[in-house]
Amino acid sequence: MRKSVWIIGLLLLCTIVKGQIVERPLPNTMWSLNSVPYSAQQSQATLSLPFWDDFSTASIVPSSNLWLSGNQVRISNGTGVNAPTINVAIFDGVDANGAPYNASSLINGKTDSLVSHPINLATLEASQADSVYLSFFWQVTGNGELPDEEDSLSLEFKTPDGTWRSVWSTTGGINLETGEFFQENIKVNSEYFSDTFQFKFQSYSRLSGAFDTWLLDYVYLNDSRYEADTAYLDRALTRKPSFLTAPYSAMPTEQFFANPSRYLQETNVGFYNLNSSFQPIQFTTTVRELIANEQIEVLNDDRVANPLPGAFERRTFTSPALSANLNALADSLWLETSYVIRSGDNYFIERINPGVDTTFNTNIDYRLNDTVKVITVIDDYLAYDDGEPDFAAGINQRGGKLAYAYYVEGRALLTHIDINFPFVQQAGEPIELYVWNNLNNDPESILYQNSYSVLRPSSIGELRAYALETPIFVQDTIYIGFEQGTNEFLAVGLDKNIDSGDKMYYNVSGQWQENEFVTGSFLMRPRFDKETAANFEETDSGEARDIKLYPNPTEGILFFEGELENLSVFDNWGKVANYELSKVANGYTIDLSFNKKGIYLLRLSQGGNVSFKRIILKE
Repeated sequence: MRKSVWIIGLLLLCTIVKGQIVERPLPNTMWSLNSVPYSAQQSQATLSLPFWDDFSTASIVPSSNLWLSGNQVRISNGTGVNAPTINVAIFDGVDANGAPYNASSLINGKTDSLVSHPINLATLEASQADSVYLSFFWQVTGNGELPDEEDSLSLEFKTPDGTWRSVWSTTGGINLETGEFFQENIKVNSEYFSDTFQFKFQSYSRLSGAFDTWLLDYVYLNDSRYEADTAYLDRALTRKPSFLTAPYSAMPTEQFFANPSRYLQETNVGFYNLNSSFQPIQFTTTVRELIANEQIEVLNDDRVANPLPGAFERRTFTSPALSANLNALADSLWLETSYVIRSGDNYFIERINPGVDTTFNTNIDYRLNDTVKVITVIDDYLAYDDGEPDFAAGINQRGGKLAYAYYVEGRALLTHIDINFPFVQQAGEPIELYVWNNLNNDPESILYQNSYSVLRPSSIGELRAYALETPIFVQDTIYIGFEQGTNEFLAVGLDKNIDSGDKMYYNVSGQWQENEFVTGSFLMRPRFDKETAANFEETDSGEARDIKLYPNPTEGILFFEGELENLSVFDNWGKVANYELSKVANGYTIDLSFNKKGIYLLRLSQGGNVSFKRIILKE
């Protein structure tokens, strides 16, 4: 039943956006019939003040130590724009499996929610009755979809008798799309004080899947506060560092060392001062090689941010390109870039006794968002993405094609194409995998073509390997991609941290078009497996052989010059096609006229060698 609802939702989406690359939200969990609900995996532990979550240490979904119901909300480090700290919580209008809440409904209703564990407010002293506030930052859209004016995000408090009551809300609309986060500070009145107090963030949107994006960050509930208490003794890094190389986040060893200066670049990271006064900041940038567990280089060593970051100021910290001599003989290098700030951040100060001591509360550790890391991989594949999908993107037309451009430094043996198809419901869908050297629709531009089925991922961001039946040598610009065999939306993981949208192409009408709609990077990579390459014996039996087979295109009859030991013919989906072979002077005639028009792959054996030739059969 869940799968049918998911498919209906996709069909509703497809009627609107057919014929271009479009985005949609990811699931938050790997759906299965036996999956255990998020709320059933935890006990309703009662918390005490203060409550604080900036989501900087969460992965995929919010922490179950703080949130009772959170699997409808997803954690992302690439969707927020100018976020207060690294990672935000996303309300995107679909459930934990990426499906609409009610695919057949045209009305607005409750969609995503995030509910806190019970919090004990019953022990607060009377003097604190007017000092309990809940603050948070929110944003519309970010790098996602704009909520409509009919959509909303609300904050609700739970009364002692168990009733949920709305205390704040905002509606969508383009006037809020400022690219900034707004901060709210909401008073918790004494009528809500109980030992089971809870609060809930609730989004409202079209139940059939409006796919709107609300972003939430830096949730803080405590006593001894006041309405204007919106500054914090916290200085934070707001995103992961950029990679050591560009435009790629990962490269094959041989290709990187063929021209390292072409790819090495400066790195940078975002910083935000959440306090209302300036603060001296020092930052250190180091690069470690994780396989050998050794430090490669210190790019900045307690460098002082100059000038000092002012109140609520954003800053970009930059480090020079890696200059150390790397081991060119290494089989692979995992280079971890780490940015750490020294800003005086510590645990939350609960009480200061002048001249005596300071009492800290370990529920809040402002140092958690002071360190960010990223790994640049030098191994056997090319990638633009950071390995973590924030959304999914694709097209929804049978026979539609996606292509993704890469530049290969030097001649290399392409052995696999790795793709993240994040929705388990898409497993088994037929695809035709391609490698092209250009997108001019010339059959000779097809370097590789074969039929596959979408493989089920074991995790949302897993890239599954699609091995080329016959590895091929490639060089310079190539395009990897696939043709889909379904009208349903076939989604590929999309990273929002890095934009390589100008490398994406699609073909739904017979002509290739450059992407103009999606920003981000596909989790789709060419791989050059070293073990396969080491054991690969190059022969003169591939596409490069001078096969005399004509005419191409043909209306049905082909002539092959020379001796032919064996012949197989396959259609565009890899199925065996019909043909008739006749011996004639100096060769053979091959009659394909029994088949529909399209592209056919001929497998020809002669003299112990196997050759492949693609033929266009026209009317």
